[in-house]
Amino acid sequence: MPRALLSALALAAVLAAGCASPGAVAQRTAPAAAATALLRLPPAALQRELKLQQHITVEFTVQGRTERRELLALLEADAARTRLAAIGGGQVLARLDWDGTTLQVSRAPWAPAELQPERILSDLQLALWPAAAIRAALPEGWSFDATPALRQLRQGGEAVAEIRFPDAATTLFVQHRDGYRLTIRNLPAVAGAADMNAGGAA
Repeated sequence: MPRALLSALALAAVLAAGCASPGAVAQRTAPAAAATALLRLPPAALQRELKLQQHITVEFTVQGRTERRELLALLEADAARTRLAAIGGGQVLARLDWDGTTLQVSRAPWAPAELQPERILSDLQLALWPAAAIRAALPEGWSFDATPALRQLRQGGEAVAEIRFPDAATTLFVQHRDGYRLTIRNLPAVAGAADMNAGGAA
């Protein structure tokens, strides 16, 4: 069964920029989804509830060499809303809150402009939401294949993204087009660990 996923594009942008400085995050309401945001599925389409804490390793290439960063992600999802927080160095780097109508994002002021909440939500839903709901929402020219062990997003004949599930606690995500890789491991539940307010003020 697919598990939670944080958008690697936004994550890599934050981590590659060396975002580890403390400070308050700036609240904002995201604008309408850009053309690159493939999915905007309602929370209820998930058809289950999730409350997860995960360790995420991000790998990406900078000037020909592979860089690696690590952080924690907290996810809460139910029929009413999807909430996500990324935490690094004891500080909240970014939060996302989607209620099916409005997508709100708060991020640290040192986060780069490339941090796009629409992409976070789209990649999250690509990994978690039912395949039928994803296929119905894709633009013309895109396709989505899914088995219990593999999900693949294509545009025409190009494999854009692949998500593999080698075991119940691990997700491997490769974004071929944008050149990043995620290894996501679910952590044992800890009391209070999934508190969306952990690691800093909203």
